Amino acid sequence: MMCRNLLFLLAMPAAAVPSFDIHLETAPELRWAEVTKYYMKDILAMGETFNRTLHNKFTVEELKEWADVLSNGVPKEFLDEFRGMEKIVNSPLWTADHILLFNHLYELESPTMCSGLLAAQEDGTVIHGRNMDYSFLYKMPDGSTHDWPDVTYDVNFWREGKKIITMVGWPLLVGAHTAMRYDGWTFEQNTRTTNNHSLNLEAAKQGALPFAMQIRHLLQTIPDFSTALAKIASTNWMAPQYFIMAGAGKFEGAVLTIDRAPEHLATTPPIQRIDAAKGIWHLLQTNDDVNKAPGDPRRPLTEMLLAAKDQHEVNENTVWDMIRAPTLFNPLTAFTWVATPAMGHHETIVHSEPPPQHLMLLEDSSTVQDTRKSIKMSDQWRQLFKRPLARYQMLQGTGA
Repeated sequence: MMCRNLLFLLAMPAAAVPSFDIHLETAPELRWAEVTKYYMKDILAMGETFNRTLHNKFTVEELKEWADVLSNGVPKEFLDEFRGMEKIVNSPLWTADHILLFNHLYELESPTMCSGLLAAQEDGTVIHGRNMDYSFLYKMPDGSTHDWPDVTYDVNFWREGKKIITMVGWPLLVGAHTAMRYDGWTFEQNTRTTNNHSLNLEAAKQGALPFAMQIRHLLQTIPDFSTALAKIASTNWMAPQYFIMAGAGKFEGAVLTIDRAPEHLATTPPIQRIDAAKGIWHLLQTNDDVNKAPGDPRRPLTEMLLAAKDQHEVNENTVWDMIRAPTLFNPLTAFTWVATPAMGHHETIVHSEPPPQHLMLLEDSSTVQDTRKSIKMSDQWRQLFKRPLARYQMLQGTGA
């Protein structure tokens, strides 16, 4: 029967991903010691895959050039964090330069997808949902295959006894791709398909910046949404991408479509905003420009689902429902994250976990994990992700 491989589950609170605390008063070289030691076996296994991928794509001379250029765009504080992790790992697979390059996977044109949703309640509270659609397969010493969901964690940054930032992290990555400044603003970065590593490098040589390190710096230094939005919008970025942000204030939500500096293309969408006066209570961003034909069915199908909703229905459960709907949630989803900056609330679950406090119709969890690990897809999903999957397989050296 069709339902044989399906299981109705009354979801208990989602199994929490590991959580770590970093105190910014601690010397940068020591901040990531606990995280690094916790994931040491995975880090060493990841190093084999990462180095192989790097050398399949770049020459030694090109990698040296990348490291030299990127180091100019990274605050010294974070370079010191890299050096601290290098000492702890103590492996030729992970020199400070390797860690620097690893922290710029997007600018190096590592393939990824992703989707982000902002939804405002009637009182103006904005909720941010995000799927990170990305895979990084590597072999562990026991022969098992691990991927991003195996090493996804939350990290909280503290200053003067106060928790100021939360980020979703992966080992050795210290920049922000998914994060929230408590009582301030959220941030998510998504791929734009015009990403190109050669053009990114040329832009960096002219002073354009990589995103993850700069965003973490802004999270540490800018407490409010409006100032952060203005700063991010005025910065010259070295790669085209999308930034999705929600604020703690009423109806604070925006999506920025970023051009590679120094370009400011006339066809690039302007900043989209949640706007109560105009009746705009939700914004959806996948991996295509919203003023152009969709590159895949995710955006139009999800917009249809949103059109059937009323604003009075919006709450965190609604956002969990939408971001985990079949139109967005897919075999490449590493984790899903929902945050409400006005409430200081956030939650992270990995691919195989059900959303919290929901009656869910899910595949048996072992089937979900097997599907994720092997990246085997139905014909429907294979067509949907044909281009990004092909890029992923090319760089990872895997088959369909």
